[in-house]
Amino acid sequence: QDYQQHQTTDVLQKWALAFLVSELLLLLLLSDMQRVTRRLMRELQQSQELKQQRETQQNKQYQQALSTLNNIAASFNPDWREQLRQALLVAADYLHLPIAILSKIDGDDYQVIVHSAPAGLLQDDSHFELGQTYCSLTLAGNSVFAVHHMSDSKYASHPCFSAFALESYIGAAVQVEGVPFGTISFSSAKPRARPFSQLERDFVSLLARWVGSNIERRRYLEAQIEVAERLKKISSQLPGMVFQFRQTADGKFSFPYCSEGIRTLFHLTAEQVKQDASPLFALVHPDDQDLVQQGIHQSAETLSLWKQDHRIQHSDGEIVWLAGRAVPESQPDGSILWHGFVSDITERKKIERLKDEFVSTVSHELRTPLTAISGAIGLLHGQVFGQLPAQAMQMAELAQANVKKLQLLINDLLDMDKLIAGKMQFDMQPQPLLPVIETAVRDNQSYAQQYQVRYRLQADATDLWVNVDSMRLQQVMTNLLSNAAKFSPAGADVDILVQCQQQQALVRVIDKGCGISDEFKKDIFSHFSQADSSDSKSKGGTGLGLAISKQLMTRMHGSIGFHSEVGNGSEFYLLLPLVSETEPSEVKL
Repeated sequence: QDYQQHQTTDVLQKWALAFLVSELLLLLLLSDMQRVTRRLMRELQQSQELKQQRETQQNKQYQQALSTLNNIAASFNPDWREQLRQALLVAADYLHLPIAILSKIDGDDYQVIVHSAPAGLLQDDSHFELGQTYCSLTLAGNSVFAVHHMSDSKYASHPCFSAFALESYIGAAVQVEGVPFGTISFSSAKPRARPFSQLERDFVSLLARWVGSNIERRRYLEAQIEVAERLKKISSQLPGMVFQFRQTADGKFSFPYCSEGIRTLFHLTAEQVKQDASPLFALVHPDDQDLVQQGIHQSAETLSLWKQDHRIQHSDGEIVWLAGRAVPESQPDGSILWHGFVSDITERKKIERLKDEFVSTVSHELRTPLTAISGAIGLLHGQVFGQLPAQAMQMAELAQANVKKLQLLINDLLDMDKLIAGKMQFDMQPQPLLPVIETAVRDNQSYAQQYQVRYRLQADATDLWVNVDSMRLQQVMTNLLSNAAKFSPAGADVDILVQCQQQQALVRVIDKGCGISDEFKKDIFSHFSQADSSDSKSKGGTGLGLAISKQLMTRMHGSIGFHSEVGNGSEFYLLLPLVSETEPSEVKL
């Protein structure tokens, strides 16, 4: 029993000892695990700190690169070479490479356009063989070429290293307007401790694009300056003013460009009206200001040619006549820009006035003796003083016919003189149109018979009322009918149509004549205008009939126009606004 008790105690002691040993080992294991965990935590923390430091450093590098590129892009120097030189200097400082070159490459010729380098090392406009430079390697690839330690690379045998011993190099190709121009490169005689980073490669690539864009802008500006100088030289020789006139979307006016002619015509400088056109508009004659404003407004509304004669008045009272014309263009910002020319026509106006005064005076002075001559020839032709020999009778008939032509010419001249002077009186009366046209056709039938031509009147509308001076409208119809008869072949018909068209009365006179040439169409309503302007006018006439007709129709609130093709006859038409029978009459001067 004592033995068993001893055995149990011994087992318990061994078990207790084993338990204590295991606990001790567990404590040691836990201690080691804590130590390892702390070490791992420290390493993890250090790793995160290093990563954060690297990210911070990388962010700083990105910020520095962006700041450098921003400073380069924001820099401005009117001397483009100096601007590019400053850009190279800033970039070289960022890359820690002292030699920076912008080159132009033409075939095998390498030209230094602009550089930044230690004094005495390089000169602008120096030339080298392309094969003697690292830029030959840059152009061979499609991306940035960079070597941080040339003597320890496969390019150690390159001629550039043998000639200049440049250890580190980074460069990129420059394109201008999509065409290879040259390269931009940075280098140093010392090797770099580490290769160029992707950020540095991207920096040089972006800088090369900026340089290419800068050169494109310079070329564009130089071309613009050249064009402006050429225009200035040409416009300075013109006897007037070349201009650009702008109307902004909010209705403000200015002259962005004026040639030196503004000094001669307006006694102003281009700068005085560059932002505000008021100084020039202030010179427009008071009687012409509304006319000019209306012309500009109409041109702006329809984007049509502005063409106008008007007067300006200087501070000393001198009045100058100007003729202006300009073509408008709508701009993306909502403004309208006119390109035009204005010239001094004062002398021309004086000559026109003298001519009109001379014609008026001669016409009045000729009328009295011509009436006496006509009367005397009429007496002779009527054989009041006895029978004339056959030959004398022929001479009297010829004289009487030519006197009638002179009387027609004088009457046309006097009518035109009255119209221009605004002295012709109009008795405007609401009346049916058809009787006026019928009277004109009937009165001119005998004239048509001289040319073996017949008038045919067709009225599609018989109840059209217009407000006109019947005598003046008949005068217009006489001009159209006589022209149609003169230019129609013998045996032809001249059609006269009376129609209604969109609240207007339409009168058409259609002949089968030779038609009107394109060259003459623009002058058809001008004074003394005839298709055959030679001394022997086969058809006769003064060349004033259509000019007078246009003036008469305008004064009666109507219009006149024509359609014609050579060989297919002509159609002249009149348009008059319709009125009611009760509309009041008016006497118009």
